[in-house]
Amino acid sequence: MRLAHIVLIKPRDGATWRAEQIVDQLAALATDLGAGEVYAGSDVSAEPFGGGYTLGVTMNFPAETVRDGYLRDARHGQLARELSLTAESVLVVDLPIAAARSNDETEGRQ
Repeated sequence: MRLAHIVLIKPRDGATWRAEQIVDQLAALATDLGAGEVYAGSDVSAEPFGGGYTLGVTMNFPAETVRDGYLRDARHGQLARELSLTAESVLVVDLPIAAARSNDETEGRQ
């Protein structure tokens, strides 16, 4: 199953620059270890629902085994520990990536 590994970060006061560096390193590591598309950066949403999470990264993994290899990598562990020191809070979720439904399929569900 393809997965979107989503990490949202609420940086500690004065630590945003370091959290951004760590996110960039995590994104590069994920790419090196087989992730497909990787998106990282600061929140630019016009909606007021961010809850203080101002930084994030999404890594699309082609399979759970690739994600698992990324999570077990010692470099990931070190970066995750560093991130926990710079963040007030970190939220991580993995969502399945499914093929988009056609309009015919979605209209039949209403």
